[in-house]
Amino acid sequence: MWVKKLFLRNFRNYTQAEVHFSPGVNWITGKNGQGKTNLLEAIYLLSMGRSFRTPQLGQLIQQGAPFFYIEAEIEREGVTQTIKISFDGENKKVQHNASMYTHFAPLIGLVPHVLYAPEDIALVSGLPLYRRKFLDLHLAQFDPLYLRHLARYSKALRQRNELLKSKSEVAIEPWEVMMAQSADYLIEKRALMIEQLQQPLNECIRALSNGSDSIGIHYKSSTPEWQKNRKRELFVGTTLSGPHRDDIQFQIKGLAAKSFASEGQKHSIIAALRLCQWDHLEAQVGCSPLMSIDDFGAHLDQERQAKFQEKLSGQIFLTSPNRSPEIFPDKQVIQVELGQVAHVGSA
Repeated sequence: MWVKKLFLRNFRNYTQAEVHFSPGVNWITGKNGQGKTNLLEAIYLLSMGRSFRTPQLGQLIQQGAPFFYIEAEIEREGVTQTIKISFDGENKKVQHNASMYTHFAPLIGLVPHVLYAPEDIALVSGLPLYRRKFLDLHLAQFDPLYLRHLARYSKALRQRNELLKSKSEVAIEPWEVMMAQSADYLIEKRALMIEQLQQPLNECIRALSNGSDSIGIHYKSSTPEWQKNRKRELFVGTTLSGPHRDDIQFQIKGLAAKSFASEGQKHSIIAALRLCQWDHLEAQVGCSPLMSIDDFGAHLDQERQAKFQEKLSGQIFLTSPNRSPEIFPDKQVIQVELGQVAHVGSA
């Protein structure tokens, strides 16, 4: 599948812009602050129903404008489709072909997408919530039932936490029953995904490092013990176990990568993870996902970058402050200046 055309209005620093993309490599270039990453953000919003830079949709509206509007023409399995989304600060609107929605959740899975960005270092070095977010966003793209269970669990968790904060056990058990049903599904699917990534991830990082690195990835499930811990949780006012406390641990040569991996090794782990995520997603959805890479070339050394580049396929969106004519000789170059698409052409 691929994105053929993107139209933006009042989105970030784009007052109005239309971009036609290549089904191969699209190299988005320009000086810092011109709007390169904003294009990736718009494509990601179409794919995931959310920004990868802010949870506040209002920040995506151009300063002084009343709304933002995005329209895309995509092709999947030979069929051209249209997606339109808008937000005016209060109301969300989504149109997929002839279907209309008032929220962004239906976008998830329409345009399978993997994003590789500088902030990804948090997947190794950051808090567990970043790794849970990775699991949830990936699984939600091909498993609608996972998304429903995640929403169901989150709703019940909020209600249980409100009761815990108010030091009340009245009606807490029905919420625990709801949480337990969804928790089983979430844990099962997360564990299966990590198991499926184990071997490919190790093979990928060995290829990137010429065999010098080996990696392990382990799913650490927080077993729900709500009734057992209820007295303690009433005291602290929050739920201390369950899928919302799960984590992933990366190991490099048998040691915890968070503490013992070099910065170069951490970036290699992320590169390998994103490549394996793309392969896994392709196998699940039966078509080639999009691959977006923000600040291409800034993550890896030259040798590992070349090996990473060899493994890329499908429609690719890259941002970089320079054109690098020796990289991807058949790429389409999209020049961005101050929220305007100044030039589109071959390398």
